[in-house]
Formats: sequence, C-alpha cells, structure tokens
Amino acid sequence: QKHDVVFTVNSGLSAVHHVSTRILVLDSHGLDAAVFNVYTDSFRKLDSFTGRIESVGKNSTKLKMSDLTTLAADEGGVSDAYVSAYIPTASYPFIVEYEYEVVYRKGFIRFPPFMPVTDPSVSVQSATYTLDLPAGMQISHYSDSEPVISSGPKRDTYMWEVSEFQGYEQEHMMPSVLELVPYVFAEPVAFEYAGTSGSQKDWKESGAWLHSLMEGSDQVPLELTDKVNALIKGIDDKKEIIRILYTFLRNNTRYVSIQLGIGGFRPFPVETVYKTGFGDCKALSVYMQALLDVAGIKSDYLIVNTDEEDLVQDFHTPGQMNHAMLSVPMESDTLWIECTNPRYPLGYRHDAVAGHQVVLVKEDGGELVRVKSYPDSLRLRSESVEVRLGADGKASCKGLRRLLLDNSEAYIGFRTLDSKAQFNAIMSGNSLNPTDFSITSVYDNFNDWVNMKPGEEYVPEVRVGYSYDVKDYAKASGDRIFMPLNPFAKSISTDRSARVNDIERKYAASMSDTVRVALPSGYIPESLPTSDRIESPFGSFVTEVDYDEEKGSVTVVQTLRLIAGRFPKDSYSDYRTFARSVSRAYDGRIVLVKQ
Repeated sequence: QKHDVVFTVNSGLSAVHHVSTRILVLDSHGLDAAVFNVYTDSFRKLDSFTGRIESVGKNSTKLKMSDLTTLAADEGGVSDAYVSAYIPTASYPFIVEYEYEVVYRKGFIRFPPFMPVTDPSVSVQSATYTLDLPAGMQISHYSDSEPVISSGPKRDTYMWEVSEFQGYEQEHMMPSVLELVPYVFAEPVAFEYAGTSGSQKDWKESGAWLHSLMEGSDQVPLELTDKVNALIKGIDDKKEIIRILYTFLRNNTRYVSIQLGIGGFRPFPVETVYKTGFGDCKALSVYMQALLDVAGIKSDYLIVNTDEEDLVQDFHTPGQMNHAMLSVPMESDTLWIECTNPRYPLGYRHDAVAGHQVVLVKEDGGELVRVKSYPDSLRLRSESVEVRLGADGKASCKGLRRLLLDNSEAYIGFRTLDSKAQFNAIMSGNSLNPTDFSITSVYDNFNDWVNMKPGEEYVPEVRVGYSYDVKDYAKASGDRIFMPLNPFAKSISTDRSARVNDIERKYAASMSDTVRVALPSGYIPESLPTSDRIESPFGSFVTEVDYDEEKGSVTVVQTLRLIAGRFPKDSYSDYRTFARSVSRAYDGRIVLVKQ
C-alpha cells in the first residue's frame, strides 16, 4: 500500500488531518487492511471524503461521502463518538483508494498516531507522515525512526518516511508489534483542549492538568455522606472501613463507558454517579475516593496502561493510558483498588496492573510509580483427581482444582454461574465425556484481606471441587485395560514448523496434576511409564509414577514449569522439541492386566 498523512496545525485549537491511501488487495486475507474507518466526536469532524475501487478488467467505481456508514462508536456506553466506515466489495485482486480530511476543533492533546501497518502480512510500498506546525511549536515524539526537520520563519515541518516494509507475521507469544512495524506517536508539549490548557513536559505537569479537571467533581451529596457515616459508625479499623465502602461501591454502582466532550479525561461528578448508579473508570474511581474522604482515609487517583507494563519514556501524555484506578497508602504498603470491577478481591493487584508503571494524580502534579508485582512462584494451577476405575473402562472421578493469583481471575463470580457455565469452566479442553457432573464445593479467600497482618502478602486463591462419571475413561480389551496416564492435562501448542519472531513469555507459570487411580479388583499394572524429568531453557517437566500394591492404586504426578523470558527465534526448534516431549509425556498410557 501507499499511505501519506499530513497533519497541519493552524493554532492551539484547530488543525486539519489529511490522509491519502492506496491499497492493493490480493485476496480475502487483505480485506481488513482495506476497510475505511474514521472516528469523529465533538472535537473532530470528517470534512471531506472521496475514493475509488478498481478491479482487474473492470471499470472503476467512485466513492463519495454518502457511501459511508456512520454508527455510534460505543453502543454500550454514553458517547458522542461515531465511526464512519466503508467495507469494499470487489472481485480480487482490486485496488482501493481513499482521500479524506478530518478537521480538529476545540484543541488537541496529541497528534494522530501514524501506523501504516495495522494488520499482519501487509506490505508498504511507501508511506509518509508530515507534521506541519507553527514555527517554534514544541513537540515530543516517539517513533521507530528519526524525522527530517525543516524550519522556516512561520512554519516547522517534521517528516517521517517509510520506503519499503515487507509486513510482519502474527504468532503466539511474540514481541510487541511496535518492535516490528513503523510508527510515530507525537504530541504538543503545551496544549489547549476543550477550554483548558496544560503542559506535557513531564508527568508532574501532565498530572497537574488532570488534577485540575477533577476540581469540583468530588463534592459529596449530604445524603451520601450520611449513608457512609452510618455504614462505618463505631468502626475504627482502617481495613474494615475500606472493605465496607468497597462493598458499597460493588452493590450500588456499575461500569458504563462514557466519552462525552472532554470525558476521555474528565470524570463525571460524584453526585452524578450517586444519582445514576453508573460511571466509567474515572468516575467510579473518583466516587470511591470521595467515599474514603468522608471516612477520613487519604487516597490517590491514578491512570495506567493496562496493556503495557512500561510507559514510553520521555513521552508524557495521558493519551498513553486506558484506565483509571485508586491507591491508598497503608501502614506498610500501598493498596491498589480496582473501582471499575469491584468483584476483584480487595487487596489484589490484578493481572492488568501488577508490575505496571502508573501515574498518581495529585494536587501538586503527577508522580510516576510502579505497582509491585508478584513472585512468579505464586502463579500456580493444580488439579488433583481421584479416579475409581471399573473393569469395563468406566470410571467415577472426584477432583479438586486449585488456582492462585491471575489463574483465579476467571473464577471470580464462579459461584453465581449456572451449571452449564460451571461445567464448561472445569471441563474446557478436557477430552473426557462426563455424565452426572456436579460441583461439590467452592472455596475462595476473596474476603480474607482484612485479616492479613501488616506486611503479609494477600494472594487470591480458589478451590473448586467436582465429581462426574465417565463411560470411556479407559479401553478394556480381553484381559487388559489401556488407561490414560493423565487425561486432565493441557498440552503445549506448537502448530508451526518454523518461527519468524522471537519467543516472548511474559510470566512464568506452574501447573501440577495429580491423578490417583483405584484399580479394578484383580488388575495390576503390566507396564508403567518410568518417572522422568525434562529440562529445557524454556522450563522443566517432571513425571512421577507410583504403584501401591497394597492399596491397589496408581498415582501419577506431573508438574510443568514454564520460564518467563525472551528467546531468539532460532531456538524455536528446541522449544518445539520441549513442547512435543511434554505433550508425549502427558499422553502416556498405562496397561493393566488381569491376574
């Protein structure tokens, strides 16, 4: 494709975004890259649009503004944002061209990002991005290459050029796409936006602007103040007060995306949330902060990027962020509160926050800090199953699943799921066909945070007990029974024969399975797999098999540990060997013979 972008800044309040793009679509795999999408809101208006589609051997079709379909950008939320879209339809191969302008009004806090490649297997013939600015306008930028800068008496220009790009390959456990594609992110250091002005010179000044947007939104209605005081009357323990107010938040509010005017940065007032019962992440965080203020507990509003642990250095725009939360300084640590989804256990730093850099928004400005991560050794998933096997291959199974840390997140609210959803949660990926399935017990420690002593680490834990019967657990043939070693395990996927990108595993993990089988009367193992250990730079796998003649049972324990890190693509054959060895070990068989 060819892709040229010019962003012309006329003043701190107005600008024009001009885009001209030409895309050759060879087959259906490239259609996504040819779809036209432009987002508009009260700050941006699609001012002009033309286009053309040309298939081989056919007349070209011209496109105009009336060919676009305009829909609400967030139908499930409260928003003034719309998306204007067009999906080309033509016989392959075809060429589609778009040229359009978006007019900015009321200011801007960042310039449009430049990413000419957003889909795998898309190549670029040429692409340019030009910022045309008033002379002397200070900007900061983050890009994969340096711009060519031209300065004049009235205008400055920054231009980035991509001459050739062959596309990238989408793979499991791959590095960030920003390592693979051309991109430019840029922002004005000083800005005007929706009647406000601020600076993005550093996080302190960006935070000061965000704090100014919150002024007046934290006013608590008298009725709500009275409710809070009644809830915490006679309670002195800080943890217990926080728990009570967090429960109040959980029971009386719900999340709704809100993007109205400056709503992407300014939270709705506490009174609005109280009256309506809903808010976005910003509004709910400020609401919880107000509840804590009534109780005399200090807290800090914060913004975070839930997708990336590290923020872009020397690029201090709140536009990097996609979420807001709350933090409360405690006696020996900091409590990070998820107000958008208060089903999360209080005291737990969930997967999208633990280890991430965040910006605390304080009265004197922003402060960059990092949320403490958990030790990898705590990331555990284990399955323990007792199997009573019959001579006909039928079996009764009684299991216990134990999940710690982010493994437990999918089980928050497990008790409230219907029986089908509970069945799917336990049996997903399992090759067995159970009958008479039932959940026998559910344990979690989600309310135990208040009982933790200062300095102790709260780690969420879930245990789910279940039972079911299986008609075809094993295969009986004559005097022998062919029994699976561990039908409850999950194999490691290696669907590719070669690797294009490096391998990157974000977290280490441990998975342990214990299968104890009570053998049918009169049967003993004819052959057992030997205990074994597989070592690799990617992790380790241990199989232990024990036959208890006195009890007439076989116990299999298999433990897989995966190591976090980045591994070169040239090591993929070693990774594949490790994965296949693990899968073979999981798929082992035990042969029983009748005495």
